Amino acid sequence: MNTPFYVFMKLLPKNAASRAFGIVTRLRIPFVSKALRNVFANYYKLNMEESEYPLSHYRNIGELFIRRLKPGARPIADSEIVSPVDGVLSQTGVFDENQKLIQAKGKYYTLKDLLRNEEMAKRFEGGAFATIYLAPFNYHRIHSPVKGELVDAAYCPGTLWPVNVGSVERVEGLFCINERLTSRIRLEDGSEILVVKVGATNVGRIGVVYSDELLVNAGRLPRDCKRFDWVPSTKVTFEKGGELGRFEMGSTVILVVDKKIHERHPELFTSRLGQAVKVGESL
Repeated sequence: MNTPFYVFMKLLPKNAASRAFGIVTRLRIPFVSKALRNVFANYYKLNMEESEYPLSHYRNIGELFIRRLKPGARPIADSEIVSPVDGVLSQTGVFDENQKLIQAKGKYYTLKDLLRNEEMAKRFEGGAFATIYLAPFNYHRIHSPVKGELVDAAYCPGTLWPVNVGSVERVEGLFCINERLTSRIRLEDGSEILVVKVGATNVGRIGVVYSDELLVNAGRLPRDCKRFDWVPSTKVTFEKGGELGRFEMGSTVILVVDKKIHERHPELFTSRLGQAVKVGESL
């Protein structure tokens, strides 16, 4: 853990540096911003054939990063739960009596620590989880994994460590340290699923379609609290595969399903472990 890189990352003001990086990606400097956009697209070999617009449409890296896709580019599977993002399903499991989630081999964290809410964690006893990592080349819009109604959301302030494989294997409780924004969605039968969106270094912001207030790392949310809870003033519903939010740089989504869903689908997530997944694909 005490490599020069991690010593540097520990000392770096990661939130401020990430905000600054986000600002840079959104600048519109003639010639420069588009040149950087082209370098980014070429370096990460972005598949622009599936994007809503050609590369030339996007004025900077920031716009390119949160690009939408062409209609129909992500067919929605005929299953109850689908992938909310493009990425790799890196970990999955069922909660034991201690509500532990796997971070990496030999490293664990608890649902209570992830949510910073013991009562909420108990609601999901007997459930299951899946961790999906998004790389910089992935499509970074987040979609609803189910058809349902938004119950509430919660923001947990934190720092912004990288969430790549090296960090996940080294930083204790990484997903409980980093900033995160959680959406709780209730299905028609009353069962529930959490979509936990975890921030990371250079993730300028995390946003959701249902509230402009809930924009992470943008100076809009309180940082002097353990957890900030938000309840919609009007009914918010999602179709399965409907847009939920966005990462403004790469990060991680953790899906948490309750016992009712897990009992209906005991093999949920297991068949896709270690595989690349795309929005709308069955989990």
